[in-house]
Amino acid sequence: MKLFRAAQMQAADQAAWQAGIPSLLLMEHAGQAVADFALARWPQVRRVLVLCGSGNNGGDGYVVARLLHLAGRQVTVLAAADDPNRLSPDAATMRRTYLAYPGAESAPLTLERLEASLNRSELVLDALLGSGLNRPLEGLLAEVVARLNTGGPDILSIDLPSGLSADTAEPLGPHIRATATVQLAGPKLASVLYPARAAFGNWEVADIGIPTSILDACGTVLWLTPERVRPMLPRRAPDAHKYQVGTVLVIAGSSRYQGAAVLCSHAALRAGAGLVTLAGPERPHNLPAEVIHEAVSWTSLPLDTLAALAPKRQQQRVIGPGLGDEALSYLPELIGLSPAPTILDATALAGNDLWLEAVRRHGRCVLTPHYGEAALLLQRPAADLARDPLGSAAALAEQVQAVVVLKGQPTTIAAPDGRLAVSTRGHPGMASGGTGDALAGLLGAWLTTGADPFERACAAVFVHGLAGELAAHSHGDGLTASDLIAQLAPAWQQLVRGTIPR
Repeated sequence: MKLFRAAQMQAADQAAWQAGIPSLLLMEHAGQAVADFALARWPQVRRVLVLCGSGNNGGDGYVVARLLHLAGRQVTVLAAADDPNRLSPDAATMRRTYLAYPGAESAPLTLERLEASLNRSELVLDALLGSGLNRPLEGLLAEVVARLNTGGPDILSIDLPSGLSADTAEPLGPHIRATATVQLAGPKLASVLYPARAAFGNWEVADIGIPTSILDACGTVLWLTPERVRPMLPRRAPDAHKYQVGTVLVIAGSSRYQGAAVLCSHAALRAGAGLVTLAGPERPHNLPAEVIHEAVSWTSLPLDTLAALAPKRQQQRVIGPGLGDEALSYLPELIGLSPAPTILDATALAGNDLWLEAVRRHGRCVLTPHYGEAALLLQRPAADLARDPLGSAAALAEQVQAVVVLKGQPTTIAAPDGRLAVSTRGHPGMASGGTGDALAGLLGAWLTTGADPFERACAAVFVHGLAGELAAHSHGDGLTASDLIAQLAPAWQQLVRGTIPR
């Protein structure tokens, strides 16, 4: 499934009309989907307040009002533009259709009518403004939003909460904080970006009849779902041996940060690597027995020592978790020692001109920065990246000519060829030390020679987030990286079997 900006969804609507699908039919489908959702989510509700705007979002609202009225609910419609001449043509048509039914009525929206209606309503339907909004709310609508947000009945928004832009993480200004949102045709970009995402409440996407071929052609950002990710997973032949399923060299750890190396190596094992070798100062006492250890001293390191650690059977490398600053001067040489697919994490992201040249020349690197590390590489404030994670990840991928995994909520995956993906899987408990090391190990295990780095990064990010969710079932916000690693294989299997809970 794709994520959509406002202009992209408008293009999809227009393409559907040009293909012969009437706009009124799309509006009817939208209203039916929202009405079905409302009746299923709030089956006991009898009195519904519908707030309709003047555009097509308001037209959707009139359809919902009619269907709820026919379902026996007591419906009150307050219209921001009650004069038919001020409505979009389709909204005017749906208003006339609604009012043609006995007992159906509509009144102009005022604060006084709003207050009186809220006192006798059990659910509010927000159909004021859709995805085309590009400026802050003012006047009456701003006052209406302020009143709705002070408390009262649950609020169900159509497409997106009124007052939000479909495109940005930062709200334009006053906006409705919905209990739930039914997004039409496809999810809007704002619905996965904080802080705007919080205003959507629980949301789902309704199919309104726009063909998938049109939606895929108009959307450019991939939203990672089980159906999209499953074909990206590594596949193991029945007769495979350990050297065929991924052998990983982890160059990580220091006397101060041994844990990062252990977590990264353990995650690579749990992700199915056939063989894992850790190159670090001394063998950590809690390193899994299956991991081979090669002692490396960064204070006096002949490069041929590491070159010997990467024989032809060594297929992937992870460089960086827990590395000490004494290794920084070796990074360009380390990157260039082998053409094997290479994950650069943590210390290995401390870039300079020589580092950047080495990454570009290598051509098979994947970078896994958090916002702070990416901000240093882009020489921009981290707050700017948080406001535009997709643009920031894309800019960094172009700069380094490598796939970038910008870690956060959501996590953004960007390829230098312009492909973009977003994963919203995960749990707040993953905001703890070591979970990034686990992702590096997982990705190291899956980035086998010949695989598409972008697709494998998408799969790794999705499974990593799902493993965090599974770990949170038992541990909640107290989950650790080790808890997450223990759930990597179960998460992978759930994805393969199609048994992932929503």
